[in-house]
Amino acid sequence: MSATAAEGFGRRAAALLRSAANDLKRDDENAERDLGLEPGTFADHTSGKRPVDWALLRRAAEVWPLNERDLLPVHDDCPAGLSVLRAAESLAGSRVLARGGEGYYEYRDTAMSRIASYRPEWIRMLRVVEDNSADNPRVQWNRGHLLYQFTYFVGPVNYYYRWGDTSYCVPMETGDSVWGLPFAPHSFTARTDSEPAYILALTYGGGLVGDAQRELAVLGRRPAHDLALPVAGSPSSLPGLIRSFMAARCVTPAEIADRTGLAADRLTELCSPGATATETELALLAEALGVSVRDLLAPRSTSHHGVSIQHGRDARSWDYPGKDDPAYRFTQLAGDPLHPHTTALQVDVRATTASDDARLVTHQHQYLYVLGDAPVEVAWEHDGQRRTDVLEPGDSAYIEPLVPVTFSATGDALPRLLLLRIAGAVTPEVRHALGSMAQGGIDRYIAEDRLWYSKEGN
Repeated sequence: MSATAAEGFGRRAAALLRSAANDLKRDDENAERDLGLEPGTFADHTSGKRPVDWALLRRAAEVWPLNERDLLPVHDDCPAGLSVLRAAESLAGSRVLARGGEGYYEYRDTAMSRIASYRPEWIRMLRVVEDNSADNPRVQWNRGHLLYQFTYFVGPVNYYYRWGDTSYCVPMETGDSVWGLPFAPHSFTARTDSEPAYILALTYGGGLVGDAQRELAVLGRRPAHDLALPVAGSPSSLPGLIRSFMAARCVTPAEIADRTGLAADRLTELCSPGATATETELALLAEALGVSVRDLLAPRSTSHHGVSIQHGRDARSWDYPGKDDPAYRFTQLAGDPLHPHTTALQVDVRATTASDDARLVTHQHQYLYVLGDAPVEVAWEHDGQRRTDVLEPGDSAYIEPLVPVTFSATGDALPRLLLLRIAGAVTPEVRHALGSMAQGGIDRYIAEDRLWYSKEGN
């Protein structure tokens, strides 16, 4: 870790310690007594004069209702807003994993960041099959894994997936893509060894990793099953949400009927499997329960048997920023409405000079991989500085949210890129909370720097 990165990490740790003490209503003297610190030293820790070390974190987690991770900041491994992993670096980390006693996949890491939940891998298929049967005994299946997976295919690759007791095989070609749900078994093989056959397997947490997983691990299996809510289209999606909020608010059906003016038998119907509500009824229920209408709308999924498949030949493409002298041509890749803040795109770069209209900026974390044979110039802005780099085929990059970026060709050959965007921990709920804070609140939320009250008085 560089000195600058270490300084930033220490500064963020100091702010978290101050914020935690404020939340627990401990001033410096009370915090020092709780933590066994010398008088006057707590302020040194929260100002950064003294480090927040592991011993202090352990002590805080012992005497306060906190976990150590509550006081641990995230490492910033992308100080320039964009970080690159070169193809040669990726190749240097190549490793072969065997299944059934033989090499099955060659794995190579591509660009990752501690800031985002990406776990993106370049994977070459070492097993070649001669048919497209899902029951081919040469296919070695995995057991499924926690992370969601977006997959982009290059070359003649067979994709296998299993849902319930049924297995499927879909022959894929370059430009095809798949989005899949967690823990569904799957596999990949090549249909020939005479041309490249590999995938870009971009796995990510999608809100399942981190605090949610740790909390449910403590609560146990039964609560995890009980807390699961079905997606839209399930007979119990709306009733499940209504009953959940009624239980949370400790209100009876009779009370909700009284608040909404709905007939008691109609409310009984709305709380029963298969119910649908009108817009007016949803608005009445939301008002009565003290929630937003969107809280009563379950997200939908278009996945079938756990996957959403998008063949390149059927994918929608469009020019950006317009049809006249476009900078890019985008092609929509696989995705699902269950993750509205995940966007997968194939990007064909059309321009040799990027204009301001070609700037791309998003609230999402971005992953970039250079496909094909042409390099691409990447230009971005961060902390008031404009930076550029040239990425060669096989290079990959991570781009922080809200970093403006442009892509342009370096010569006559036009580049092709894979761009996957995902949401981070800053969910819409967090963004709305930021937008509703009192003046000055956002700055203190990012780095609390003071006691929550003045000892000197107003």
